[in-house]
Amino acid sequence: MNLEESDTFKKQVEENTKRKRGIMLSIILCAILVVFLFVIIMILKYQDSITEKLFIDDKQVAIPENFYYIEDDTVYLNLREMASLLGYTYTKGEYNKFNEDDDTCYLQNDFEIASMSARSDKYQKYVEVVGEPTLAEIAVTMKNENGYNETFTLKHPIKYDETNGMYASIEDVSEMLNVQIDWQEYRFRFYSLEYMVNYAKTAVGKFNITEMSGYYENLKSVLYGYVVVGNGSAESDRGKSLYGVVSLADGSEIISIKYDDIKFVQNVQEFYVTVSNGTMGILGADGSTIIAPSEYENISLLDDEAQLYLVEKDKKFGVVNRTGKTIIHAENDEIGLDVTEFELEDIPNPSLLFDKVIPVKNGEKYGLYNTDGELVLGIVYDSLGYKVPETDEKTANSEQNVLVIPSSVGINGIVINLDGLYGVFDANTQEIILPCVYSKIYAITKSGETTYYMVYDGETRNLSEYLQERGLTNIDENGNYVENMVTQEETNTSNTEEDINSQAEENLDDPTLPVETTEDEEMTEESTTINS
Repeated sequence: MNLEESDTFKKQVEENTKRKRGIMLSIILCAILVVFLFVIIMILKYQDSITEKLFIDDKQVAIPENFYYIEDDTVYLNLREMASLLGYTYTKGEYNKFNEDDDTCYLQNDFEIASMSARSDKYQKYVEVVGEPTLAEIAVTMKNENGYNETFTLKHPIKYDETNGMYASIEDVSEMLNVQIDWQEYRFRFYSLEYMVNYAKTAVGKFNITEMSGYYENLKSVLYGYVVVGNGSAESDRGKSLYGVVSLADGSEIISIKYDDIKFVQNVQEFYVTVSNGTMGILGADGSTIIAPSEYENISLLDDEAQLYLVEKDKKFGVVNRTGKTIIHAENDEIGLDVTEFELEDIPNPSLLFDKVIPVKNGEKYGLYNTDGELVLGIVYDSLGYKVPETDEKTANSEQNVLVIPSSVGINGIVINLDGLYGVFDANTQEIILPCVYSKIYAITKSGETTYYMVYDGETRNLSEYLQERGLTNIDENGNYVENMVTQEETNTSNTEEDINSQAEENLDDPTLPVETTEDEEMTEESTTINS
């Protein structure tokens, strides 16, 4: 090998070495860049994973300010913002109460209204159809008429914030606004009823079922995993569809497809079924029989907590409990009261006053049963409640109608009327505490404070003071009923008053008899006590 060849070889070796080093350096730099990009991607993914995102029906939307907060491991959602996100109209003040209270509101869509107050442990839903609405391209009809309402019990109290408004817990909002909620850390997903109905339509098709009930009440059952379905009139031997209930998850049968009609009742998650002879029954969401469809032509929920149902047979009304036991025989003209003229006090259930007594009407007479089916006020009274006569001049006092006397007065009272005179029945003790000898029992509201009065022989007395003086109150300072409450005033009660109350108790032994006093007693004894 000559010198020239040796130099050339050395240069080639050096160039190859440099090339290899360059390649290695490039590989190292690429590897570093890949690692760097991977780290950046992971950081971005992590930042994205801890960034709160809100989805409505799989579409991401901006999270409103002050949308939620957490208290005692319970998530509370802003009702005004939820209404906006789900297509509801938010209105301040309770529905049909015409007030402007910031701590009450109602939310309305094309089908119903949800009305609530931060001062109550319940809220109401009212049927209120606007136009001819559709849902998931289904022409929706209503089983219930406009004005029908259901009462729901809140799982958590509604919160009110003076700055940001009203908040309800996730569990309550889900039922309140008919929405499924998947709430995980940093990812909040809401599925509207329309989205869920669309999903149910697809599922029903896969189950080879020909019909899905278009009642709005029944469509809401998909939120709980049920679908009310029919067999299609063409497939029915009777020329009309028969209905049942299947599982949304797998199409398994929950209620057989054999009923003429089915209605889902959301607040108790039960199904009211009608059979071919026109009688109704109630089935549970698991298909169990609550009330067999064999006797009553109509059934509706009277109170969910007391598990009482209003039943109709031959145009007469009664009450049964969840086991089907008769509480009040179906032989009354009416159960419950029309309270539209008694706006003073909140009466959440006119069919179960103070959650203790059930008003009934036979002919033109009224009485009261308790929830055990005992007649505690004979059906001999002309009315329940006092109404200011329309012929009376509108005085500066602005007297108000009174049906119930609230716990703030010291009792849970109900005004009763016999022969144009008024008395008071105590729902706690379930006895008459003031006989029907008063010409008026009314209320006056001034500066936001309501005071109750009674009038005897032209003399007016403050009802609360009168009851306290005679030891007839039984509600403590916390608003709780205290049995056999004893006060200093009770020991000082006059013999005259004791005689009147004793007579009321004696007459209650026979609940068909009204409380009566003689004319002399009315004019002398009661006059003495009312002016004492």
